[in-house]
Amino acid sequence: MKIAVLADIHANLEALQTVLAHAKAQGVTKYVCLGDIVGYNANPHECMEIVRGLDLLGVVMGNHDAVACGRQSLFGFNPYAAMAAQWTREHLTDEEQTWLAGLPFKQDILIDQPLTRFTIVHASLNQPETWEYVFDSHQANLSMQFQWMPLCFIGHTHAPVAYERSLLETIAGNFDTLRFNPEHKYLINCGSVGQPRDRDPRAAYVTYDLDQGTIQLHRLPYDLTTAQTKIIQAGLPEYCATRLASGR
Repeated sequence: MKIAVLADIHANLEALQTVLAHAKAQGVTKYVCLGDIVGYNANPHECMEIVRGLDLLGVVMGNHDAVACGRQSLFGFNPYAAMAAQWTREHLTDEEQTWLAGLPFKQDILIDQPLTRFTIVHASLNQPETWEYVFDSHQANLSMQFQWMPLCFIGHTHAPVAYERSLLETIAGNFDTLRFNPEHKYLINCGSVGQPRDRDPRAAYVTYDLDQGTIQLHRLPYDLTTAQTKIIQAGLPEYCATRLASGR
């Protein structure tokens, strides 16, 4: 079995379609989503419909999802994010908001064949409803104190990185392909499908090969110009469009 892990889609239809076409070509059969399906970009309906139609093992709530469905306020959002969140809330149907509001903050995934256990969460496992960022090994260690599975996938920072914890230390590093040490614990940030912030504008996602015990990061160019044009035409902040090209 091969699983695609998607995070921070942010209503970017062009990026999502590119990622899913690539995942299918990779032999992916199951999916998990780490939240923030909506926000910033111009296609919340379409992205939600696509995600809900996938063969999902699990999906959790992101902070933009929480604001878009009215479960949390705009407090703490910067002006651009707040404007986009308000626009999204106004354009979602009642049914879509209800679905978002019912998502959990974290979820444990258990697969019998082959025996696999992992957790998904949007931000940190340390009070996931407060949306703490995991930017370094110290913050990763704090999250790992609440990690009962050997592997956890996270998003929220929009920058892919792997944290590997042994008995002696926690190491942070970039990765292309990561192979598990069964005696270690892993916290994996999958990057962002729809709004990367690591100065690489290409869409990011990971595949988890259960048979091989490996996680692979994928970076894909997509029709960025169309995504930007839609943002401007929708009346969303222009900054939401320009930042896509710089990956920040």
